[in-house]
Amino acid sequence: MAELTLPITAFGLDVLDDLVSVDVVPNLNEVTQNARIIRDKVVNIGVLPVTITVTIAGIDLPVTLSTSIPFQEHTDFPGACPEDTLQETPLEVEGIFTQPGVPVITGPVVGDLVTGILFKVVLRTNITVIRPVIQDAQGNVCDVNQNRCENLGDAPSFTLPAPENGNGLL
Repeated sequence: MAELTLPITAFGLDVLDDLVSVDVVPNLNEVTQNARIIRDKVVNIGVLPVTITVTIAGIDLPVTLSTSIPFQEHTDFPGACPEDTLQETPLEVEGIFTQPGVPVITGPVVGDLVTGILFKVVLRTNITVIRPVIQDAQGNVCDVNQNRCENLGDAPSFTLPAPENGNGLL
């Protein structure tokens, strides 16, 4: 799920009543995505470039903003371990939601609230986790590395690459 809330002022709006329509067009060809396996889960993190077009009452041309919406999702995958191999189909858009009128915190104080628009894009993919196995002399299938899921101490930590071409910036 990609989700972002922007203040209405980002579109030149002062009051919500002037908002006529909102259109969100995702660009799946430019998505930046990183998926990793941790024990019993697959974690998917990235940014989805979008073009948001807002039609405002009294303004001849719509206001267009190109930005990226961050997404993060985890999928429970019992038995998955970090040494397994991850395969994933390209992302697909299942639905696009906009909700004008939600509050946005604009400063360090919780009281610094302005009116915003919530943007959500529901994404779908198919995930396959593969582990190497062998067949023993008796015909039993066994893991190549039977210790692949042993906890070696601290939880895994990942530093993911920054999005290319400035796709993570407003």
